[in-house]
Amino acid sequence: MKKLSTILVLALSFVMMASCASQNLTKDQKTAQKSIKKEVRQLKKDGWKVAPGNIAMDLQLKESYDKALERDAKGFEKYVAGEAMTVGETYDAALFQATNLAKLDLAGKIQTEVTELIDNKLANKQLSQKQATSLAESVAASKNLVSQKLGRVIVPIKMYRDLENGNVEVRTVTYYSHDMAMDIMKQTMREDLEKKADDLSKQLDKILGF
Repeated sequence: MKKLSTILVLALSFVMMASCASQNLTKDQKTAQKSIKKEVRQLKKDGWKVAPGNIAMDLQLKESYDKALERDAKGFEKYVAGEAMTVGETYDAALFQATNLAKLDLAGKIQTEVTELIDNKLANKQLSQKQATSLAESVAASKNLVSQKLGRVIVPIKMYRDLENGNVEVRTVTYYSHDMAMDIMKQTMREDLEKKADDLSKQLDKILGF
């Protein structure tokens, strides 16, 4: 009952805050509010639930939307997200696997971003083909290591549904500071290039503009 009361208080607080701040909401935030209500209805219809002790589904989605919409001083996304769904025999086992896969998905997005940056540098003749190839190989080799080095991530969404075969399917969404993730990628790439005795390791910041 105590846990239920806490969840109800959080839910009521969210409703009150949303009502008071409705005049100050941005267009994106208003769109997010409508999307949350619609998504919650669909998720519940599809059998998704929240485990005891976790915050309500609408609050999970709100926190996720807030992170996705947050911008830094330059107007860029402040967080990078990763998402995964896995099936396990128990909720805890599936959650552990889903969280790790979400980290890998998150690292993959950083990998894609850096790869696109390398391709742009090559297209603008700011890198030689040899340099671009070496950097691209380093990025590819760094993905798994980056996901392992992320450490503590923000996991606003943790929900599950029971399957007919007795297993449990879990969905997670994780967030991590974009700048910190880039720093981890940079350091991991530098270590990889140094092992290859590649001079690019000393020029990484300048070349990629981190």
